Amino acid sequence: MAARVFRILPLAVLMLVLAACNRNQSQQATNTAAPAAPAANAPAVPPPAPPEPAPIPPGTEVAVNSVDSVALSRPQDTPEAIIIHVSGMTSSMGWTEPKLSPVNEEGSDPSVAIFRFVATSPPSADAGHVSQPIEAELRVAALPPEVKTIRIVSASNEVTAPIAQ
Repeated sequence: MAARVFRILPLAVLMLVLAACNRNQSQQATNTAAPAAPAANAPAVPPPAPPEPAPIPPGTEVAVNSVDSVALSRPQDTPEAIIIHVSGMTSSMGWTEPKLSPVNEEGSDPSVAIFRFVATSPPSADAGHVSQPIEAELRVAALPPEVKTIRIVSASNEVTAPIAQ
C-alpha cells in the first residue's frame, strides 16, 4: 500500500504545480492588484429625464397608442367578406375618427393582411395624458384567397388573428 501512495503522491504534486502555472496574466493582475479606494461620498445625481415626445399637431392622423383586441367575423349576407373589429387605447383624451388603414409592404408575407389602427389627434394639445379606449370596424368585401391571418399594428404593439374558414 505504501508503494501506491508513493506513486500517487508525485502525480498529485505535479498536477498542483501545473494548475498553479495555468493561471493567466489577467487573473494574476486582478488577484494581486491593490483594492480599489472607496468612492467618495459624492451627492447622488439622478439621471436626466427622457425628453418629452414632440407634440402631435391637432387634427393629425397617427397610429393609436395600443391595440388590445381583434375580432373577425363573416357577415351572413356575403360570406366571402370579413368584418374586422378592433379595440385599443389612445395616449390622451379627444381622439376621433378611428379606422383601419391597409398597409402594403413590399416583400411581406402574402398570407398576412396588415392594417394600421389610426385615429385623428385631439383638436387641442391640452387634452391631458389620460388614456381613452377607442374602437374601429372595417368591412372588407373580399380578401385574396392566400390571406390566412390579419395583423393590426398600433404605435406600441401589434395583434394577430387567424381567419376562420
